[in-house]
Amino acid sequence: MNLAALFACFTALALGGCSILPSAGPTASEVTAAGQAGNEVLFDVVEVDNHVVSTLLAQPKESFHARFEKDGNPPELKIAVGDTVSVTIWESAAGGSRPGTEPLAPESPRPLVETPAGPIPETDQLLGAPNQLPGAAPETPPSQAGQPLSGNMPQVVPFPNEATGTAVNQRSATIPDQQVAPDGAIVVPFAGQVPAAGRTPVEVQQTIETLLASKALQPQALVIVKKSTANTVTVAGEVVPGARLPLSPGGDRLLQVIAAAGGAQAPVHETFVRLSRDGVTATIPFERLVADPAEDIYARPGDVLTLVRIPQTFSVFGATARNDLITFDAEKLTLSEALAKSQGLRDELANPKGVFLFRYEPAAIVRALDQPIATRAADGTSPVAYRFDFSDANSYVIADQFPVRDKDIIFVADAGAIQAQKVFTVLQTITGPVITGLLVCRSGGTRC
Repeated sequence: MNLAALFACFTALALGGCSILPSAGPTASEVTAAGQAGNEVLFDVVEVDNHVVSTLLAQPKESFHARFEKDGNPPELKIAVGDTVSVTIWESAAGGSRPGTEPLAPESPRPLVETPAGPIPETDQLLGAPNQLPGAAPETPPSQAGQPLSGNMPQVVPFPNEATGTAVNQRSATIPDQQVAPDGAIVVPFAGQVPAAGRTPVEVQQTIETLLASKALQPQALVIVKKSTANTVTVAGEVVPGARLPLSPGGDRLLQVIAAAGGAQAPVHETFVRLSRDGVTATIPFERLVADPAEDIYARPGDVLTLVRIPQTFSVFGATARNDLITFDAEKLTLSEALAKSQGLRDELANPKGVFLFRYEPAAIVRALDQPIATRAADGTSPVAYRFDFSDANSYVIADQFPVRDKDIIFVADAGAIQAQKVFTVLQTITGPVITGLLVCRSGGTRC
């Protein structure tokens, strides 16, 4: 067999084996053709231009401000069952008589009321005589006067009279801390059970003053919530340690709550804030919560705030210098930055017109792009392949705006001429030694 015939045989063999040559993936035309099979839409192929980018950027993002818009003001904290409250009551020790009673004449002695501790004047029934609790033993004997008072003993306190500007003595008593009962009430001596659950401390104070108006001289009350399990926010996840934090009456924003819990422990660009409120849950990046003041809404009683670490990644395949799973290093990443992280397209392999980005898009975005929903789409999402033509200089501007998202897949197809180059490389590998041997035989004058 002569040399030309042998070369032709090997060439035919090599060309017949093109389909089994190694390749990093389908060609650009094969990707486009694979989008449909018969009457079924497997995925949409979208040629990316300025309109596509503006459509994607215009889509609303998850937002605390938008999702919980009705909760824009600080919450009004109300007393709840199980809260621990303290009640302090004052009444005037002089300067008038109780409403509905006749003032006592200067020479008339006060009527005595029998108590287990002995008789006390009627005007001292609520708070007792100065420095004496209701129903307690009689006032400290003179021999013990000057000793410090203990416990919650009532005190005689000078208090300015608004009408005259003179000081008026007032007696006060602090009722021991108590929990709001299951029926929502607290107990105040001489006022009985006072509804507290579902009301503000000011409302409870006003009720106590009204109930004591006929039993005390100008009564005033102060209600303080010492401990509340209802008016709290639970913070968990990437914080050390997790905590259940009380809310202040003036309102606490989410960042204040997170800071009080110890702050985020994971890298900021990998941290997401998940807020659960009244059966609704929303999640946004921690960086957006910090950067956008509108997202830093007020926390409300019962909120569950979870800091979740979710590393964001994208994958790169095909004719790039680096095929790898690459991690985001910021909340936002564009296609140009993603390709730079993969060390760019390979000059000797890449088809600049065959750069694709694959992802699942919500059905609303697919419709906004005027594309059909995939036949087998599920869970409200449809697969889309965005195609870029980097032979056009404008594509670099577009790529610098196109957002890359978590779990996106970037594929760069081989150039068409690469397959022919691979054929000749294989052909040279196979035929080179044979041709070299034939030439050696002929040059040696021997019959091969």
